[in-house]
Amino acid sequence: MSDLVFKKIFYNSPEYFEALNIRREVFVAEQNVPENIEIDEYECNSHHFLLTQGERGVACGRMRLKDPYIKFERIATLKSHRGQGLGQRLMEKMLEFAVINYPEHTPYMHSQLSAVPFYEKLGWTKKGEIFVEADIPHLVMTHSLPVDLGSV
Repeated sequence: MSDLVFKKIFYNSPEYFEALNIRREVFVAEQNVPENIEIDEYECNSHHFLLTQGERGVACGRMRLKDPYIKFERIATLKSHRGQGLGQRLMEKMLEFAVINYPEHTPYMHSQLSAVPFYEKLGWTKKGEIFVEADIPHLVMTHSLPVDLGSV
C-alpha cells in the first residue's frame, strides 16, 4: 500500500469529480440513495478528501463545520478496494486534519448502522437511538479528542 496518497481536494476540481464518481458508485448505485440527497447544498462549503492508489481514486469523504461539531460525511470506498484497510487510512487522515485545523470542534457523524462496528474500532462512540436517513438505518457517533497524531 505504499502507493496510497491522501489528498485534500478542492470543490469543482477534477479530483472532486473523481470523489463524486466514487460516491455515486457506492451510495447511488449500490445503496439506492437518490442523487439529489447524495449531492447536496453543502458541497461547496465542505472539506473534501480523496485517497488514491496509483493513479486511481479509491476512497473519499467530506467534512463540514456544524458548530460546535465537525461532521464527517460521505465516507466511501469502492467495492473493489474494500477489506484492504483503505477506509481506516482515510478516516485516520481525515481525523488528523480535523484535530489540527479544528481542535475546538467535536468530530461526529451519522453512521450507517452496518458501518458502526468499523467506526467503533477507530475510537468512535455510538450516541442516541437509531434513525432513518435516505431509507438507511443510522446512528450518531462521536469521537473524543485528543487524538495521538503520532499513530496516524
